[in-house]
Amino acid sequence: MSNPKQFCIEPGADATRTFGQNIAINDKYLAISDSLRSKVIVYTPDDSGGWQKTREILPPADLDLSHPNSLFANENIELDEDVLTISARTRNPKWLKASQSQRDEIPRNIYWRYLTNLKAETPLKQIDLLVEPEPESNRVRFNLLRKGKIEQFILPNMGRRVLGSNPKSTIALNENLLLVSYFSEDRTSGAYLFDLARLKAEPLKLSIENTALGGTIAVSQQFAAVGFDGINWQWAYGPHARSFITLIRNLENGATSTIESFGTVSLSGNILAIMHPYDYEAPTVFLELYRLDENAQAHLINKQKVYRGEVQNGFLFTQKYDDSMRVCIEPLPKN
Repeated sequence: MSNPKQFCIEPGADATRTFGQNIAINDKYLAISDSLRSKVIVYTPDDSGGWQKTREILPPADLDLSHPNSLFANENIELDEDVLTISARTRNPKWLKASQSQRDEIPRNIYWRYLTNLKAETPLKQIDLLVEPEPESNRVRFNLLRKGKIEQFILPNMGRRVLGSNPKSTIALNENLLLVSYFSEDRTSGAYLFDLARLKAEPLKLSIENTALGGTIAVSQQFAAVGFDGINWQWAYGPHARSFITLIRNLENGATSTIESFGTVSLSGNILAIMHPYDYEAPTVFLELYRLDENAQAHLINKQKVYRGEVQNGFLFTQKYDDSMRVCIEPLPKN
């Protein structure tokens, strides 16, 4: 049965399986990536309540995408007011030229980040990466898209081997709340919540002992979610056998709970989505949609078999199992 509130966008004739891999939306624009075609398609609202294609954004001419696994818009795209940022990844020429024994000491990839103003239709401009560690000072620079511009924040690395990284899956931002994944030398992991309006305040640590979390995170003004994305399945065995869960925290009253479910998390208000990953033993991926209450308890709204799914800014995005790869958008249920 069709959903009258749902609007579906058909991909172009040249679209690939990566159409819809990254999506960003606000009240002015909808941006959808297709990294194997090296482009981002931008849509704007039409008079009927749907979205109409207005332009395509292609990579800059000097970005070398000739090597395998060099991709434009594959990592993440961000949208704030009229400003769109797009990330890219290319093979490191030094790594390509190095001997096999030398390659362990050289980064395989180089990451890039670009910005454009959609209203002014400005050319892509290279900008600082989202995350730039400063190992010598035990600090990390975060170059965040906020209020239509890039703002830089320098934060302590909390003594962790890794605090945030490129791509954006380890960073979640909602107004002044910055949630960042961490990974330590002892293989423990989780996330820290920083308040950008109170930079001297101690960040809130979100973790569970002997549990690998932080591969996927999300934050709204009321809730934070820290999960296990299932990409590194080996983390969920041995000492990390409890990793098949998602940690939820009510940021207003401190209530905390867990869900016996895992996968890529996203949040919009008090609506949590968990996109379960592919498993060879049960090769059907699915999306679970929950409503969170004041006690951080999760109440299942529905579960559906989809190829991709997430919530963002009051909308639910899904792609189903068919050859069309259409992206369907619908408003989230009200409280």
